Amino acid sequence: VRRGDRSFRLVGSLQGSLTVPVSTLREDLDRIIRAGVDAVSADRVIARALADSEIAEALGGRGLHVFAVGKGAAGMAAAFVAVPHLAIRQAIAIGTHAHANLPSSVEWIESSHPFPDSRSEAAGNRAIAIAQQVHSGEALVILLSGGASALMASPVGGLSLADKIDTTRTMMTAGADIHALNTVRRHLSKVKGGRLAAACVGATITLAISDVVGDDLHAIGSGPGVPDATTWSDAAAALDRFGGEAHSERVRSVIHRGFEGRLPDTPKPGDPSLARATAR
Repeated sequence: VRRGDRSFRLVGSLQGSLTVPVSTLREDLDRIIRAGVDAVSADRVIARALADSEIAEALGGRGLHVFAVGKGAAGMAAAFVAVPHLAIRQAIAIGTHAHANLPSSVEWIESSHPFPDSRSEAAGNRAIAIAQQVHSGEALVILLSGGASALMASPVGGLSLADKIDTTRTMMTAGADIHALNTVRRHLSKVKGGRLAAACVGATITLAISDVVGDDLHAIGSGPGVPDATTWSDAAAALDRFGGEAHSERVRSVIHRGFEGRLPDTPKPGDPSLARATAR
């Protein structure tokens, strides 16, 4: 081997070969992957959340109504209800596949992803009912993971689930990203964009596993437990950009009425209805 005007040679390590056997590389890679998956497992996410003194204080000494939704719902619910000394009144998990270790104390509801169906609408209505059952001295715990937007869908008045499905498909076909999709989804839903938390007179505590770049809590599951900074104007712009006239008249009418101020917007930061809401 030559470098410039002089030659040199590679010298092997005194401790071992310069090369590593493929079998060893495979074992190392397997350990790295497993460590990464374990770091974001439901057990560890719940444990890290409960290590937060603010969250631990909010959960302690009050009745808890636990609502898990997303592709990781079963694992998160199983990990949460296994935590000792929590006063859990009820626990429900909505997802695509049940967890092998999901205890019988957790009600399992199978729903649809990536497009919602009648099960998704039933799940959304159930979520609202649970939120409304929480008393002022209790808390609604929302365990959130990716896919919740489709798994839990409850259209605003004047729209059917089919309208929402067609809107999502039209926007996706037109190239809409997750932020544009969620902006419209939040404004066409009774549970997204902080509306689920607003329906609860008790405290609302959201613990989320992110599948969104930047870990934006407003984007994960379309943010049912956090305030929504987007407006009817943003939703109208997204609808026009991704699909426009291809969307149904019913959907465009709802967005237009909201844009004109004839429909209430999603709860914004500082809204009194979300004063008792926290999220991690």
